Amino acid sequence: MSSELIQRLLDECDPTDLGDVSSDELAAAAAGHSTEVEGARLFVALAMHPRADATAAALIVLVQNADILAMMEIASWFGRGGQVAAPQRSGLGQAFLGRATDRSVDYGTRSQALKAAMILAQSERALLRRLQAVLLELDPSDEGIYLRHATRITGAVLGHEPADDDLRNKLTELTDVQDAEDEAAVELGLDALRAGLDATTPEAALSAFGAARDWFARAEDATEVRLDARLYRTCLDILLAFHEGRTSDDLPDRIASVTRSAFEYTAYLTDGDWHPETSSWLASKDLERVHWTSLALRLGSLVDKVSRSAWLKVAAVMEDELLSIYAASRSMFRRSADGGLEQVVRPRIVGAMQGELRSLDILDHWIAENSGSASLPDAKSLWDLVGEAREAIVGHRPSGAAAGSSPTAAILERLPEPIRETVSARIEADALSLLDESVSRTVDEVLARATTALMSNVDYREKPDARQFFDVLLLDVTRFVVSRYNLSTATFPGVAYLFNRDKANPPLEADLQHDLVNYLMGSRLADICRPEARDLGGGRVDVLFTYKWLKTTSELKRSFPKLTSGELVDRYGPQAISYQGTNVALSMLMVLDLYDRAGAQADIRDQIDVHHRTVADSSVESAVVLFRVQGRRQTPSDVTKAALTSPRAKPGVVAPAPMQ
Repeated sequence: MSSELIQRLLDECDPTDLGDVSSDELAAAAAGHSTEVEGARLFVALAMHPRADATAAALIVLVQNADILAMMEIASWFGRGGQVAAPQRSGLGQAFLGRATDRSVDYGTRSQALKAAMILAQSERALLRRLQAVLLELDPSDEGIYLRHATRITGAVLGHEPADDDLRNKLTELTDVQDAEDEAAVELGLDALRAGLDATTPEAALSAFGAARDWFARAEDATEVRLDARLYRTCLDILLAFHEGRTSDDLPDRIASVTRSAFEYTAYLTDGDWHPETSSWLASKDLERVHWTSLALRLGSLVDKVSRSAWLKVAAVMEDELLSIYAASRSMFRRSADGGLEQVVRPRIVGAMQGELRSLDILDHWIAENSGSASLPDAKSLWDLVGEAREAIVGHRPSGAAAGSSPTAAILERLPEPIRETVSARIEADALSLLDESVSRTVDEVLARATTALMSNVDYREKPDARQFFDVLLLDVTRFVVSRYNLSTATFPGVAYLFNRDKANPPLEADLQHDLVNYLMGSRLADICRPEARDLGGGRVDVLFTYKWLKTTSELKRSFPKLTSGELVDRYGPQAISYQGTNVALSMLMVLDLYDRAGAQADIRDQIDVHHRTVADSSVESAVVLFRVQGRRQTPSDVTKAALTSPRAKPGVVAPAPMQ
């Protein structure tokens, strides 16, 4: 009975009635299902079950028996916001710590267990104290790769417990461990950076920022490539040089260095396999790096666009971006007052603007560009604020903001809260600008071709909200297909099913679904997608996307014979269309193509296209976006001349006439 119950927990979307099964019986049954993805799925099902009293023992058993894959998925679930009932946290946390400190366990399982313990400790003070004790007892003779991960955890905890000098000393001790040296140096650099932001005097701020710069430089020296350390160091170089007034000659070179580091590091962050875990303290560092990346982009942009002296360009960016960075850090680390960044930057900004009134043209230009915005209810008041700021500068009077702050800070402080959030929108725009520089123009052509073809669909053409919704889905699912086109198993073992050429044991449709859902759960679509959704057109769909009143689906199939795109849609399209009869006539069909093309795959432009079909004599024509994912592949070095074919006519994006 217990085994059947476990299977129902794994299969059902809704919580299963536990009946009269005791907690000990449930725990014993769970022990046999504690590894790989199944173990993680069972953990999540039990963690979300309303009977916390009955599932507590089983959850601990799962932690005690989880392998690396199960533990990694469990820790990732916590990082993405997964929670357990409050009475379960302490016991689970101790179980995670027990696995982390057991040297007989492999380093990967230990590392992920330590991460899970940290996330639980974020909301459990007593568990946090136990975690700190474990971190203080880290032995430099332990396995190096485990110590490297533990160093990141130690730095994250120190960021939220800055008074713990013992943790700081432990990080210093870990700089002597070869495998962990660069990680420890980065964490100490971030610690010094936070101290600089908290400083109340220019001397303390400059000392802390200088120490941070030295730690980041050591991290670079300790390893072949450390992109985040290089990004921080070069930005601090500019900040310190700006304060000293020595940026006029070498600023372009410094900007080029910052911009290069930002692009390289963002390329690393935006890899298709990267899943943001915003509920983890580890995510705070990634958010800070995004702000510094935005700073680099604005520096590079202003050099080309604003005809001012070099240091004044930096001043404008310091106003606009570094104050934003300080606000973000304050929200992350609960700061409530001005700090060391203002001590270093504001005197230089205010002094410069007193001597060069043309610098207010920067503010005039910003207001001119935004005065017509619907989000600014009273643009005239902004002009008045600028005038007051100008008079304050001419009369050598302090700004209306906090003492020593710039006119921009004064204006932003007066804006309503929703308007101040547009700072985040500007950062998002910078990130979009960065990505636009690196996106393949071929992929962009695929998207343009698809959106043009979709204009033939009545819902896409006449409902702007439906068009916007479907465009976002189209973009992210296209990114999935492009990433699977390029990824190798060496980089991401999760794509091994695409290289499975075993005719007797071919990959399953479930392999594609698991891969796609994992990708979506780590993307911005995580909150609006649901796998295995029921009651659509009388059936169950592979993936449902929902936003406000809009719903659309992605149906997944595998195919063995050699079929054209139109033939695939003819075969599987009716099912995809049938789910959409009471919502927009837009759907997606993804096919795992297992026809052997001698291990090769066609150009991406042949893998994604739009087809229009009608079912059941309907008067409404549906649009189906087909995504073909090629299986039975080989690495490019193994593809032979057997894969060569004669060129064929380029397919149109609109398929032949609808099915009769």
